[in-house]
Amino acid sequence: MIQKPSKELTLIVYNTPKPPKYIKLNKGLLKLLVFAIPFLLIVSLLFSFTTSVVMKRKLEQAKSKEPRIITSLKEDKAKLESELAQLKAVNTELTNKISQGSSSAPASALALFSTPVGYEDVTELEKAKLENMSANFKQKKAEFRFDLLNNLDNDEKLAGYISIVQFSDNQMSFHPQRSLSLENNKLDFSKGESFVVSRFRPVIAEFEKPSGLSVWYKVFIFSRSGDLISYKVAGPYQVN
Repeated sequence: MIQKPSKELTLIVYNTPKPPKYIKLNKGLLKLLVFAIPFLLIVSLLFSFTTSVVMKRKLEQAKSKEPRIITSLKEDKAKLESELAQLKAVNTELTNKISQGSSSAPASALALFSTPVGYEDVTELEKAKLENMSANFKQKKAEFRFDLLNNLDNDEKLAGYISIVQFSDNQMSFHPQRSLSLENNKLDFSKGESFVVSRFRPVIAEFEKPSGLSVWYKVFIFSRSGDLISYKVAGPYQVN
């Protein structure tokens, strides 16, 4: 009778003068260990290698982003310092005006505006220039354009507020859009279109198309502290 192969492996250990010892091992378990240990070792090495590569790449990416982050932070810091310097300058200017009192201003130019304490008309200094004025009329809209030029020296930025008034046949409208009433019959200069300009800035103001045959525009440029930097009348323009 043919015997089936045994599933166990018997080891005989001789340790004289003691009797021999018999150690039985499962063949399936031995085969599993022979293949499993190298496999686990290879997987472990691959995992370790992959992890080190990924970490190295992340570290390199972080290092590459670092200069850009630093540059961005420096730019933000410079911008904030510039804005802070402007605010300090405006504060100093307002403080000086309050201590000195207010000065006279042309009533014709500022009849619509509530002037701040210590207001000054500095249009003669020509800090700003208004050029290339034009008006374009569409089906229901009127579009008034001009270029605002910074005329300051030493690359100093010009900042302030723009207000534009459209006149036509006893009708009046404003840019930015505002309204007057019996209780509030003056415009606040600081509610104008805010601007900061290094060299020049194109300005586009939209109004409802007037019903009259001709139209005029008055442009007021105020500083942050409320001084009248520039004032100009444009027109008449023929409404088509």
